[in-house]
Amino acid sequence: AAAAAAPPPGVVGPVHPIFERLKTGACRADDNNKGNYAESWAKSFSACHDICLYEAACTGFEHTKAGILLKQSRCKVLYGPILTTLPVAGASCYKKAA
Repeated sequence: AAAAAAPPPGVVGPVHPIFERLKTGACRADDNNKGNYAESWAKSFSACHDICLYEAACTGFEHTKAGILLKQSRCKVLYGPILTTLPVAGASCYKKAA
């Protein structure tokens, strides 16, 4: 069995082994990040993780914590290939295994 990826700092709980944490930062896809994702706010890391885990079309997710309040947290569920990351403070990018 694959080892679980480490969650970002401040997150309690494991990350499912199907996910690989990429370099710290925001996920970037082959479509220049133009609409190949669903974005929602006020989602915890765990909620964002689980949306992608149980959605077959999801290729990965990005969670950004911009402040101390949950409503400032952003979840992006991606549906295309994730090619790289862009350095963004507070962002974590996880790629789902094919």
